[in-house]
Amino acid sequence: MITLKNIALIGALFLASCASNLSDPWAGIGKGSTTVGTSTGWAFYGAEIEAEGTGGVLAGETGTDHTDLTPNYGAALKVNRFITDDFSLGLVYELRNFDADPIAPLSAVLTADAFTTHHFLLSSRYWLSPKGDAGRWKPFVGLDLGYIPEVDFGAVDVSYPGAVPNEDVNIVGSSYWTLGVVAGASYMLEKGLSLDIGAFYEFALTPGEDTLIFPNLGNATADVEVWPEGLVIFGGLTWYL
Repeated sequence: MITLKNIALIGALFLASCASNLSDPWAGIGKGSTTVGTSTGWAFYGAEIEAEGTGGVLAGETGTDHTDLTPNYGAALKVNRFITDDFSLGLVYELRNFDADPIAPLSAVLTADAFTTHHFLLSSRYWLSPKGDAGRWKPFVGLDLGYIPEVDFGAVDVSYPGAVPNEDVNIVGSSYWTLGVVAGASYMLEKGLSLDIGAFYEFALTPGEDTLIFPNLGNATADVEVWPEGLVIFGGLTWYL
């Protein structure tokens, strides 16, 4: 019968084996090394909304609002290449899905369903010297330049004040660019496989934009800009090829 004592003994032997196999965990990883990885995480994210009425009854109106973006799920795929022993460049694809709070930058309240964004990132990392017992931890800092194609919010519910009936308006935001400041560390679990944890603060360099048309307001129009930003905490695995 397997007892707790036996499980503890097996665990101790496994850790001892790992320690003996990783006397120099990061040996051979440096200039010319290639990695692939995956990660997921959680975001504390939001967006500033700026609106300007450009036609019809909305002409001349301006307003702003803020919406909190609550994450539903997200994941990333990564490939990375060490240019020197301490510096690497990579490509990252991220998928994120959010719920947004209703917004009212002008007179109407806009409520969207959950929506998905696709992020294509150029990542850079500067790797510090290994830290901790046995040198398994390797901290890093970096910058991520992101490109986000059109964001389809679908049919957004528009609720007007007074007697104007509600309606659905299709909203598709334009592509935009972001910059993220990153810090974290990788822990070598076994030769060629690390656990990665960290966080990045990301902000828009350019806004997502759209011109909205409101049929129930006599086809009045408004230009809208969305400036997202927030903190993302991540964890994942990396394989060293």
